Amino acid sequence: MDRRTRRMRRMRLRSRRTKLVAGVSIAAAAVVVLAAAAFGQQGPGTPVRPKPHVNEAALTPPQQPVDAGWVGQVGTDANLVGVQWSGDQGADFTVEVRDGDGNWHKAGDIGTNDALPDPGSADAAAAAARQGATNASEPIWVGKDVSGVRVRLDDGSAEDVKLHVIDSFDGKKPEANVESTGAAAAPTAPTTTAPAPPPTAPSNPPPSAGGGPASVTTTSQPAQQGFGLPQGLAAVALATVAIAFVVRRRRLLAVLVATVVLVGTACAPTKDNGGGARPIPDAIVPRSQWAPDLPWNWDACPGGPEYTYVANAIVHHTVNSNNYGPGDAVGIMRGIWAYHVQSLGYCDIAYNFLIDNYGVPYEGRLGGIDAPVLGAHAINWNTGTTGIAIVGTFTSELPSGGALGTLENLIRWKFKIHGVNPFDIDYAHILGHRDTSATECPGDALYNYLPNTRDNVKAFW
Repeated sequence: MDRRTRRMRRMRLRSRRTKLVAGVSIAAAAVVVLAAAAFGQQGPGTPVRPKPHVNEAALTPPQQPVDAGWVGQVGTDANLVGVQWSGDQGADFTVEVRDGDGNWHKAGDIGTNDALPDPGSADAAAAAARQGATNASEPIWVGKDVSGVRVRLDDGSAEDVKLHVIDSFDGKKPEANVESTGAAAAPTAPTTTAPAPPPTAPSNPPPSAGGGPASVTTTSQPAQQGFGLPQGLAAVALATVAIAFVVRRRRLLAVLVATVVLVGTACAPTKDNGGGARPIPDAIVPRSQWAPDLPWNWDACPGGPEYTYVANAIVHHTVNSNNYGPGDAVGIMRGIWAYHVQSLGYCDIAYNFLIDNYGVPYEGRLGGIDAPVLGAHAINWNTGTTGIAIVGTFTSELPSGGALGTLENLIRWKFKIHGVNPFDIDYAHILGHRDTSATECPGDALYNYLPNTRDNVKAFW
């Protein structure tokens, strides 16, 4: 073998070695991305957030009554707000928000808070000590790009009006600077008149009329916050480049590329309404993951969680926009916790469970997901029930298929561990909040869908 041949051979070997090292390096990067995607799919997807903070602004002088048409405006960067007032318990308000560009738009209508504890409970005592004889509205989510909040009294009268503002994301006390009050405010967005609440239902309410599309009976896992399709495709691209460096035979190259594509697709979680495959209770995101820093209100409720029994499930909605991303659901729930505990004085968040509109279920009130924990979600009905709230407003639209399927699976699982038989009564022990008191909750669309929920809980029993 002459010198030239040996030199060419060494160059080819060196080139192959370089390509091999480059290919292995790129393939290793692809493995890392795929592994991250897989772990992102399996993990809770609930990153640790700063603890929410509450501030308040007095919108009227002490004991000065205001009537319908009054408006108060506050400069604030809050994410969630609520109104506190004295006097007319039936007063109704409209809340509008100013975005970062200075444009105003309606956030929603709010009335008296209907997530209430049972009389005589620790929650009731703690709330009375915190609020006194004042009234409080339900909380309303106003978003993240907010520079101001405007409150208008639409019906009734009020005095000592305060606005509670909560920051769920940044970990700082939100601004609460009163900008103006009085009847002569800037033009507001058009409002709609909320329907009158239905009368209180009897002790054994019949199922309501209505229906909806077939429910999905699989439960989404908390994959929405993890890696997704873009990361899977990035891994596919990296692995394909790596294969191109190492493999010379075209058939083998095609097989390997197809394999990588399949693996990448499998590792990329989706956001469809059907959701993932982990069953209840494994899919329930515990408080230790989405709210490890939000404790029981030990100062007001030193006895800890109270326990009862489970005979019914009560379905709620949380009255906020449905157009939130999967990364915002935890922020909304943390804001609700802050309002319930820090503003209203409750022992903990009122609901036993929450479900976001992506179908992910979360542990609400502390005390154990498999225990009959006494909640504060439906006055006179907390004893003997579990309260499940879907995060959103479902007056004119249904929750996603994933959320409805998760609701059914969660109720089915909860009933089985507590020995509730959905077949022994017409309404299958599943109630809407309005079946227990005068409230619009859980919204017309969701309430009218509950017969389907009852049927699906029994059909897959």
